[in-house]
Amino acid sequence: MSEDIVVAVFSLSSSTPHLFGDDRAEFEAELRQLLCNASPSGVFSEQAHDIAVDIWRP
Repeated sequence: MSEDIVVAVFSLSSSTPHLFGDDRAEFEAELRQLLCNASPSGVFSEQAHDIAVDIWRP
């Protein structure tokens, strides 16, 4: 859902809400409009990538 994307964007260290200062509301409105234009239903899909952890022990 588009709300999940907005939350995910604001959860990134490079785009936390305080970094936008007085422009946060404008950015969020533009992001929501962009998402609405891309998918009027508000539904999106995500391609998950595998994560591997290699642990080396002596």
